[in-house]
Amino acid sequence: MAVQTSLSFSTDHGAPKSLAVTSTRPAEGKSTTAYAIVQSLARMGRKVLLVDGDMRAPSVHTVLNISNERGLSNFLAGDDEINGLIHYQADTGVAVMTAGPQPPSAAELLASERLDLLFQRLLGSFDHIVVDSPPVMGLADAPLLASKMEGTIFVIESHDTKIGQAKVAIGRLRAAQAHIVGAVLTKFESKRSDYGYGYGYEYGYGYEKAENGN
Repeated sequence: MAVQTSLSFSTDHGAPKSLAVTSTRPAEGKSTTAYAIVQSLARMGRKVLLVDGDMRAPSVHTVLNISNERGLSNFLAGDDEINGLIHYQADTGVAVMTAGPQPPSAAELLASERLDLLFQRLLGSFDHIVVDSPPVMGLADAPLLASKMEGTIFVIESHDTKIGQAKVAIGRLRAAQAHIVGAVLTKFESKRSDYGYGYGYEYGYGYEKAENGN
């Protein structure tokens, strides 16, 4: 996987220990990208946790058919029992924390010290944490999350995302001091390229449905 290879050179210790995956707007393929990265790391023998960071429009629990009764929002609201918030997939070796019940103010929870405490505790048990972040535009959530991460991947949908919007979104991430380690171009169709060549990311990990809801 080209993304995994690039991530291994993004820090002096390899792939970032905490990574946010976001995009300008919904349905650009960021959830597919996040899960592909998680599975790639798991196949390398790493202990990795996927966190659904979109408490306003969560999708991970639906795609993976797991309960969303308790998750990220519960810990941020004061629940310290982390083990009860994590689901383990025996077939893939991936651990998952869903978004949990929708809180009155997601941005307020993400701005709290509880988020720092959560990642501090999780990194004591996992080699990597990958957060399926909300999209950037129109929300404060994604910059808040990205500012807490060691690295951020920015996902861009080919032929559809407006360049101006993407620039504004990247500017918001940089203003929040997010460390953008790279970008992923999704849904690329080489036949539409004027140059006669191209490369498209197509992840066949059964997670494509997330693009419709996130």
